[in-house]
Order: sequence, then C-alpha cells, then structure tokens
Amino acid sequence: MSRSTLRIAWRNLGRNKRRTLLAIGAIALGQATLVFVNGLMAGSFNNMIKAVTGPLVGHVQIHHRQWREERAIDLTIDNVSRLSAEIRALPTVKSVLPRIYAPALSASGEQKDQPAAAEPAVIVGVDAEGEAGKGGLLESLTPDELPREQSVVIGEALANRLSIAPGQSIAIIGQDANGYPVSDLFHVRGIVKSSVDIVKTMGVVMSIADASKLLDMPDKAHEIIVHGEDYNRAEALAALIAQLPALAGAEVVWWRESLPELGTLIDLKGWFDLIFLAIVFVAAAAGIANTATMSTFERTHEFGMLLAVGARPRRIVSMVIIESIVVGLVGVAIGSVIGAAIVMITSRTGIDYAALGGIRADDIAFSGLSLSYVIYPILEARHIVFGVLAVTATSVIASVWPAALASRLEPVKAMNL
Repeated sequence: MSRSTLRIAWRNLGRNKRRTLLAIGAIALGQATLVFVNGLMAGSFNNMIKAVTGPLVGHVQIHHRQWREERAIDLTIDNVSRLSAEIRALPTVKSVLPRIYAPALSASGEQKDQPAAAEPAVIVGVDAEGEAGKGGLLESLTPDELPREQSVVIGEALANRLSIAPGQSIAIIGQDANGYPVSDLFHVRGIVKSSVDIVKTMGVVMSIADASKLLDMPDKAHEIIVHGEDYNRAEALAALIAQLPALAGAEVVWWRESLPELGTLIDLKGWFDLIFLAIVFVAAAAGIANTATMSTFERTHEFGMLLAVGARPRRIVSMVIIESIVVGLVGVAIGSVIGAAIVMITSRTGIDYAALGGIRADDIAFSGLSLSYVIYPILEARHIVFGVLAVTATSVIASVWPAALASRLEPVKAMNL
C-alpha cells in the first residue's frame, strides 16, 4: 500500500467535513459510553464483592457439612484452635476468624421493678481482635469498645429496641449445645454499626471464649471465615485448605459457592459487556457505512478517471477501506479519551447511587448485607481494546460494499457522471 494512497484517503475525508465529523462523533459517543458504563459496572461489582467477602462470608468458609442447611447449634467444627493454627500457616492466608452463632432472647438488665420486654437476638461469638481488622464484623468499633470477658457489643437496631446504651447491662436467655437452658448477664461495652443485617438488627456479639462457656462448646465453632490476599484467588485457596487432613469431614466453600446468586450476577456482567460492545459496533457500522457509501457515489467521476489512467481496482478498494478505518480509529480514539477521562475523574470522587436515588445508603442490600453505594468506577484496558478491535473490524466490513462498487466502475461511464 503506497503513501500516495494513504494521503489521498486522508484528504478525501475532508471533502464533506460535516458527514465525516458526524460519523466520528457517533463512534466516539458509542466508545465513550462503552468505556464509562463498563467502568461503572466494574466498580459496582468490585464494591459488592469486596463488601460481601469482607464481614459476611470472607474469601473461604468452613462449616460442618450440614450446618448451612440446618443451622443447628450442635453442628460444629471441633478442635478449632489447632485447626485455625494450621490454616494460618498456609501461604496467602491473611486472617482466620472462627465464629459461633446461637439464637437467644435478650432483655435490658436495668429494669429491676418490672419484667423487661424481651427481644429475639442472635449470639455471635467472635475473635474480637481479629474481627476489629479491616473487613471484620467489628471494624467500626474502637479498641476500647471491643467485647472483653463478660461483656458484649450489640447491634444498633437491637439496642434501639431494648433502649440500651453502653455501660448498661443486657440479659441473655437461650439453650446450650446440649439443649439445656442457659442465661447470663453481660455488660454492654458498645453499639456496633455493622453492614451485616443479622448483626445490626439482632446481634449480641461477645468473645468466642464467653460464647463457648455460655453454650457449652469448648474449642468449637460453627464457622471459620478465611481471608486470603485476593478474592479473585479464593477458589484456589479453598482447594488448598480442603486438603488439610483435619478437614476431611468438613465443608470448605469459597465465596461464589457460598453466594451463588452473586456468581450469577457476575456472569451476567459479561453479557452486559457484549451488549455495550454491540452498541459501539452498530454506531460504527452506521456511521462508517453511510460515510463510505455517500463518498463513493460523490466521487464516481474521480474513480472513473483513476481507473482510466491505469489505477488498479485494488487501489480503489484500498482507498475506500482506509478512509473507513481512519474514520473508525479517530472516532474510537476520541471516545476512548473521553470515556477514560470520565472514569478517572469519577474513580476519585465516586458516584453516590443512594444520593441520586434519594434513599439512604443502608437501604441498598444484598444477601443480608447493607451496601454503601458510593461507586468508584474502574478503568479496564480491555474495554478500550474491545472497542478498538470492534470498530476496526466494523470499518472493514462496512466499507466492503462501497469499495466493491467503486472497483467495478466502468471508466467511460463513470467519467460521464
């Protein structure tokens, strides 16, 4: 392909600037939409996955094989201390958090002269220091508010229903792992504002030592939450943990197995990517086909002269296709810059879905988890690359028919038009 062909193709784009600019604008708009919307969706899913794999399910969960279905108090994992140490020794493991759950009744311990109103509650026994880290159930608490011996923190909604404040006491009544009734009085150290609904609405969070003692569950737990270095490698981490001999009879699942509905949403995101890629494809096809076809008809005389002086039909085809590719690439380049700029700006400021919708952020929930819906879009190079490839392919395809028409012109007839 000669330089003269490239120069002529570039020059011809300026013959009808309005039409060329409209085609470039349509492609740029489609590409900018592709980059921004897919960046927004990527940020939304990243926000959701990080929230869910934080305090709710972690990267990997370990349970008794029947616990997720039955949630019975006696379906436990034994020898938790030794097992936790073995898991911590594995590569890429960042935290190991055993938990105990049990239903109970709760009441204020401050009412002396009349029976206190009882509210349903859930005892949650945790490693307080571990859960105070990033992504833990107690991340919102200060070190002074963490539950110690014979003290608890309670969910914000439960505290409001019982009218209990830090410094007061709460009475707990329930059954231990053997079915015997148990009760105790605990000091309330703090109120936890958790994103996990069951903790926020019904949670009585105490140290796992206190929960084990109250429920007669020595060195046992219902669940072990494991966090690795990256949630994207959780499946491999789950497979590694499952190889431990001590877990031969337990269930080890990673977060997509624990929340299959989230996995379905992630799979659907791939289809949304294709939909927006199709939008760019259609915009490019319409703009390029229109530009190439109209340009071909307007330049019939010129093409006839070129053929008459010995130009090969292949050169005519090359000129038309090059013009289409240039229009497509200029449009996709402008759109990529605009889309990337919008994503980069909003990735710093965030987009508050809750404010835009006129609702509170904690009204947006997924699988028992309240989501903070300030979304930070993520710029992914693949969205730009997909757009470039789609537009390049579209440019060639859309210009084939106009190029074929131009190459088949009869020089004499074309020069008389």
